[in-house]
Amino acid sequence: MNDVPSNAPPGRSRSSVRALQVLLIIAATACTADRRTQRDTTWVAHFTSAAERIEARARAVGMARLHDARAEQAELRGWMETVSKEMALGGAEAQGPGHYALGCGERALGRDAEALTQLEAAWNAGFRDPRVAWVQAQILSERYRVLRMEAIATPDPDARKAREQDAERHYRKPVLALLRQAMGAEYPSTEYGAALVALHEDRLDAALALLETVTAKHPWFVEARLMRADVFMLRAAEHWRFQRRNETGEDMTAAFQALTEARATAESFAPAHLGLARFEAAAMTLVLVRFGGPVVRARVDEEESVPAKAGLAALDAAIRVDSSHAGFACEKARFLTMLAERPNTYADFLSLRRSAVETAQRILELDPASACGRIEWTRVMVQETEAVLKESPVDFYKLQKALDLLEAVPPQGRDLAFHLLRARLLHLWTEADLQAGSWRVGSKGWKHQEQAIEAYRSALALEERVPAYWVRLGELLVARASNSTAKDVDEYLDQAGMAVSHAMEGGGTKAPEVWLLWAHYEVAYALRKRAQGETAPSRFEQAEHHLRNALLNGAYNPTLHHELGLVLLEHARETWEHGGDPSTLLQQAEAAQAQAAKLAPTLDLGKFGPAAVHAARAEYAWWRGADPTEEAERADALYSQARPFFRTRKEQQFAGRMKVSHLLARHLLEQGRDPEPVLKRPWEGISVLGQISQDPVLRHRATGAMFGLRARYVARTDPEKAETEFLKAEKSYEEALKVEPSNRELRLEEGHLFREWAVVRKAAKQDPEPLLSKGLALADALLKERPNWPEALLLRAAILRTKDPASAQAREDRDAALKANANLAPGWRRQFPEDGPPAP
Repeated sequence: MNDVPSNAPPGRSRSSVRALQVLLIIAATACTADRRTQRDTTWVAHFTSAAERIEARARAVGMARLHDARAEQAELRGWMETVSKEMALGGAEAQGPGHYALGCGERALGRDAEALTQLEAAWNAGFRDPRVAWVQAQILSERYRVLRMEAIATPDPDARKAREQDAERHYRKPVLALLRQAMGAEYPSTEYGAALVALHEDRLDAALALLETVTAKHPWFVEARLMRADVFMLRAAEHWRFQRRNETGEDMTAAFQALTEARATAESFAPAHLGLARFEAAAMTLVLVRFGGPVVRARVDEEESVPAKAGLAALDAAIRVDSSHAGFACEKARFLTMLAERPNTYADFLSLRRSAVETAQRILELDPASACGRIEWTRVMVQETEAVLKESPVDFYKLQKALDLLEAVPPQGRDLAFHLLRARLLHLWTEADLQAGSWRVGSKGWKHQEQAIEAYRSALALEERVPAYWVRLGELLVARASNSTAKDVDEYLDQAGMAVSHAMEGGGTKAPEVWLLWAHYEVAYALRKRAQGETAPSRFEQAEHHLRNALLNGAYNPTLHHELGLVLLEHARETWEHGGDPSTLLQQAEAAQAQAAKLAPTLDLGKFGPAAVHAARAEYAWWRGADPTEEAERADALYSQARPFFRTRKEQQFAGRMKVSHLLARHLLEQGRDPEPVLKRPWEGISVLGQISQDPVLRHRATGAMFGLRARYVARTDPEKAETEFLKAEKSYEEALKVEPSNRELRLEEGHLFREWAVVRKAAKQDPEPLLSKGLALADALLKERPNWPEALLLRAAILRTKDPASAQAREDRDAALKANANLAPGWRRQFPEDGPPAP
C-alpha cells in the first residue's frame, strides 16, 4: 500500500484515499456476506457478491467530496437491473438471494421503503439468512430514530408524547426481534450490534459507551456516528423533560459534534445531512425559558450555527447529492413551513413562505402525485391567511385554491397530517367567514364549519390521544350550538361535552385552551337553559373556575382575562334576571376587562370588554329607576374609541353603541326630552354602503327601535307623523324577522312596539285593537316557547292592561313576572304608576 500513488483531490489526505481503497476491498457493512455461507449455493454466492459490490460503491461515493452523485447512482441502478435480469434467468433458487441483493441496492440508494419490500420478498422466498434480518433491523431502527426526532420537534407536548408512544410501539419489539434473528450475521463490530440492542431497550448510556468504541475502531463507519448523535439527542430530550439545563446542553453539543464528524467523514452521504437537519428541528423545541434563557436560539438571520440556517444548509447539501430525490425536497419544505410557524419578523415569514412554495413546486415537478408537495404548499397558504386574518381582509380565492390543492392529494396520502391540515384550513375559513360578517344556517360559513367539524373527526379517528384536537372540535361544536339560528342545539352541546371529556382525559388539564373550552361549554349550556326558561347559575360559576385555572398558566394572555370578564358579565345577567344584585359580579367583570386592556391596550377587546360592563350597569340602573346617563356615556365613549377593521367587530361596535343610545333615548323620553341627538350616535361615520353591508338583522333591529322611539316622542305633538314612524318601525322588525324568524329578543321588542303604538292610537281616538292583538299573539308565542319568561309575562300583562285596566290575567302575569325578577318592578311602576305594586 505504501507504493500506491496518491490520487487524492485537493484537500483530501493520502490516508483518506487509502481508507476508501480498503473499504472497497473489505466492504465491512450491513450487507457483507459471510464467506462460509457463500459456498452453499452458487446463486447465494453470486448475489451476495453483487450486494457487496453495490454497497461498497455506494459507500465510496458517499465518502467523496460533496458533489452531485446522480451519475454514480445511475450506475448502481444499472447494476441492479443486471441483478433483476439474472434473477429471471436463475429461476426459483435465485429469487431469495436476488431480492436480498436488490434490497441492499435500494438501501444504498436511500430508498428504504423499497428496500424493506425487497428484503421481505427475500425472506418469503426462503432466504432466511441472518443478513436479511440485520439489514431490516437497521432500516427499522433508523426509522424509529427519525420518528423520535420528529416527536422531539413537535411543539405540542401531548402530540409529542403520542408520537413517542407510536415509535416505541411500532419499532421497539420488531427491531429487537430482528436483531435476534440476525445472530450470526457479519457486521462492522459486535459493539455496534450491542448498541442497537441497548438503544431499543432504552439503555441510552450503555448505547453511547458502545458507540464510542465503534467510532474509535472504525472512524469510517458513518452510520455509527449518526446513531450516536441520535442517542445523545434522545438523552438530551430526557434531561430537558426534567429541566436539567446543563445536561441538556451538553448532550445537544455532543450530538451536534457527532453529526459534524459524520458529515465531514462522508460529505456525499445524504443521510448525514438529513440527520443534522432533523437535529436542528428538534433543537428548536428544547428551549428552557424559565431557566433564564434558551439552550439554543431559533433565529433565521444569524450565524450558521443557529438551527434555522444550519438546518437549511444541511438540507441543501442533501439535495445537492441528489436533486432528483423528491423525499429530500419534501424534508426541506417541511423544515421551511415549520420555521414559518414561528418567524422572528414578517420579512422572515415572507422569505420562508416563498422558499417553501418554490420547494413544494419542485417536489411536484419531481413527483406529480406527491402528497407532501400539495400538503406543504397548502400549509404555506394557510399560514399566510392566518397571518393576515387579524389585520386585513382574507383572500377567499386563496383559501379555495388551498382546498383544491389539498383535495388533490391521493387517498393513500391522506394521513393524520393531511386531515389536521384540512381541518385547520376549514376552521380558518370559518373564522374568515365570520370576520366578513355573521353567518346563519345554510350559509357558506355554516357549511365550512360543518366541513371543519367532519375534518377534525376524521383526524381524531386516527389520533384521539391529543387534547388539542378535541379542543378544536369542541370549540366548533360550541360555536355551532351558540348560533342563534341553529337547530339541534342540544345535540351539538352533547357532542361538545364529549369533546371536553376527551380533552380532559387526554391529560391536558393544565393547558389553558382546555380550560377555556370547558368554560365555553359551561356558558353555552347555561345560556341554553336560560333560553328554555330555566336557570343554571352553577354553570357560570364553573366557567369562572375553569377560566381562573386557565389563568394559572396564562396570566399574561389578555384573551383569557377578557373571556373571564364576559363570563362574569353573563353571570351578572343571570343574577339580575332572577331578582339578585349583580353589583359584585360587575365589579369582578370590570377588573378582568381592565387587566385584559392593560395587557393588550391596542386590541379591540381592551375597549369592547369595559364598554360592555358599563352598558350593563347603565341598563340595570335604568330598570331600577336610577339615572343611567353616566354609565351609558362611558360605554359609548369606549365603543367609539375602538378602531375595528373587520365587519364583525364593526357590527359589535355598532350594536354596543345602539344599545346604550336606545337606553339613553328611553330615559330622555321619560323626562319628556327629544331623544333624536342620542339616536343618531350609532350611525355616525357609517356610509350608505356601510349600512347596506351590515348584518341585516342588526341593521333592521336598530332602525326598528329608532323609528319606534322617534314615534313615541313625536306622538305628543303630531300623531300622524308618529303613525308613519311606527309603520317604518314595524317594517324594519318584519324585515329582521324574515332573516331570523325565531329570534325571541326581536319578537319581544316588536311586541312592545305594538303596545306602544296601540297606546298612541288609543290616545288619538283610533282603534288600537289590531295592534294589541298582534302584540298579544307575539307574547303568547314567546311564553309557549319559554314558559314563565318574566319579560314576556310583563309584555302580555302590559298589553292586557292596555286592553282592560281591570284584567285579572294582567295582574296574574304581572305578579308572576315580578316574583321571578323583582328587578323589573321599578320599570313596571314607571309604565303603570296607577297600577304598580308597592315598592319592596
